[in-house]
Amino acid sequence: MFTLVNGLPNDILGIIVSGKTTKADYDKLNPLLEKHKAEHGAIKFFVEIDELNYTAKAMWEDFKTGLHYWREIKYIAIVTDKDWLEKTVEALGAVIPGMKIKGFEMDERAQALEWLSTKEI
Repeated sequence: MFTLVNGLPNDILGIIVSGKTTKADYDKLNPLLEKHKAEHGAIKFFVEIDELNYTAKAMWEDFKTGLHYWREIKYIAIVTDKDWLEKTVEALGAVIPGMKIKGFEMDERAQALEWLSTKEI
């Protein structure tokens, strides 16, 4: 399930991932990504991962969403207590042109938002 994070600076889109993630979550997220892209020209994305439990259809939607927005998503801050995930997404960010991904521990939420806030798009 994706929960929208309210109260962030206007140029940062944020979600919390928890519980079971389904295709329906992407059906709600994609219009938000599209709106954010239209308003800001690019996307700074805050993602706090509490739990990973994706259905097969959700994994496919994640892949398609990533392909669709890879040029528009410029910065991603991943906040998680899963060290393997933090390292994996940082490695992905190193090979995706134009996208910077940085992982943060759960107690570094404020630092993640500060990092995104300092980035220009």
